[in-house]
Parts: sequence; structure tokens; C-alpha cells
Amino acid sequence: FDDVSEFVQSALDGYHVCLFSYGQTGSGKTHTMQGSGNGAMRGIIPRAVEQILSQAAMMQSQLWTFTLKASFLEIYNEELRDLLVNMNSDGSMKPRDSR
Repeated sequence: FDDVSEFVQSALDGYHVCLFSYGQTGSGKTHTMQGSGNGAMRGIIPRAVEQILSQAAMMQSQLWTFTLKASFLEIYNEELRDLLVNMNSDGSMKPRDSR
């Protein structure tokens, strides 16, 4: 995570950031991004979110106001999937909460 934490800081500094994971099927992209479990097995996404929320809490204590927005997308077999969307039991998409 140390290698990508500077990207997270850049996002916090107001820059648009994209982290792109590319490779052969079965090479560990999902594991690297999502991880498994806690501690050392956490992936880049949970560590980045933790860094962002920690920084946000510190800034709020200094009376900063801001809006955080994030998206997590997957391209698999030439299909784009929003990993934050909720699905209804019938397979249709629920609208994403933008609070």
C-alpha cells in the first residue's frame, strides 16, 4: 500500500486519481485491490478508504467542510460493472445513495 498511498493523498489534495489494475485472469488483481480479512491481508481499497476517512475526521475537527465522492468500477469481458451498486432480488439495480 505504501506504493499507492501517494495517489490517495493526491486525491485528498483535490486531484482526480485513477488506480488501474490490469493483468491476466487469475493473477491476483482482485485480491490486491480488495484483500481478504483484516490487518496485513487488507487490500488497497480498504486501506485507501481508511486513509481517506482518517484524514476527513482530522479535517472536520479543524472545522473543514467538504464532499467525498468515490466510484469503484470493474471492466470484465468488455463489460463495465459498478461495484458499489446494490441489486434488487429480481436482478435490477437499486439507485446508489449519494449522501
